[in-house]
Amino acid sequence: MINKNEVVRIGTITKTHGVNGEMSLTVPATLEWTDDLDCLVCSMDGILVPFWLDSIREKSRTTVLVKFQGVDGVDATSRFMGVTVYMPVRFIAESESDELTWSMFIDWQVTDEAAGPLGVITAVDESTPNTLFLVRDGERERIIPANEEWITGVDKKKCTLTYKLPQGLAEL
Repeated sequence: MINKNEVVRIGTITKTHGVNGEMSLTVPATLEWTDDLDCLVCSMDGILVPFWLDSIREKSRTTVLVKFQGVDGVDATSRFMGVTVYMPVRFIAESESDELTWSMFIDWQVTDEAAGPLGVITAVDESTPNTLFLVRDGERERIIPANEEWITGVDKKKCTLTYKLPQGLAEL
């Protein structure tokens, strides 16, 4: 069984690419890995499952095309759409192993010192000057700035971010 502390979240499979089983994986532009990467780990029904790579190649700075062994054709790839993908820590390039990036906080719980639990980070938007977290709590979604000045705690073991948000922001 794979534990979450053995892997790092790198992205989400967004769509199929072609008809031979390749899939588009959205990743942070800063992601680097070692050349001997041979597998990725997918969260399938809440369980971390390793998949051996047939191929992996960059399409753009934020999109990688992956093909898993034994996953051939559009029908086989359809079950991977929207799946969260992780990389075993041993394949992360040395320069990034201790460095936190905003996208690494996806699936982390967000708590405000005054308002309490706000939800789980489901996406990160780095396309604007201010990085934003999309935080979901059931059906409710909030957009919270990823502002280092407002973050008062980072618990890597519990995957929790604690904020001290300006008054009123937690209620939005």
